[in-house]
Amino acid sequence: MKITNALSKAANSNFMVNHIKKCDDPKFLARTLLLTSVAKDVFAYGLRVHNTLNNDSIPEDKKKFSADMDTASGIITAIVQIGTGFLVSNEKLQNGIANKLFKSLKNDKRAFSAAKTSFSAISTMVIATLLAKRIATPLIASKVVYKSEHKNDNKGETVKSQ
Repeated sequence: MKITNALSKAANSNFMVNHIKKCDDPKFLARTLLLTSVAKDVFAYGLRVHNTLNNDSIPEDKKKFSADMDTASGIITAIVQIGTGFLVSNEKLQNGIANKLFKSLKNDKRAFSAAKTSFSAISTMVIATLLAKRIATPLIASKVVYKSEHKNDNKGETVKSQ
């Protein structure tokens, strides 16, 4: 009973009530979801780096590369997801898309608003997660780590990429 009362008080606190009211704004909702996803990813990459560096079964020469790759991926994931997510959740862009996609709902303001809010949150997460995290990040991170691994190579020699 004590846990239920504590949860009830937390859920009905001014902070939570104000936060829920802000969630009517599609841009706020999409960006909150985006930043939550990015925070989870950064934490996961940090944990991977820590586990890699403390894993005795990984050879020392492989540890550094793996940790560098995870560090670069974590940083680039955060930057690319936030940039892409904020771009996609831009109100002008979302208004333009919603006006084209949901023409049939224009007369029903409530249905149009619900469709726009849902589409904004979903499109922001899908584009930031799939396009930015799964496609752009691996391409960029591998180039960053490759360059850092070969920064001391002789400039006169050409290094073939694998």
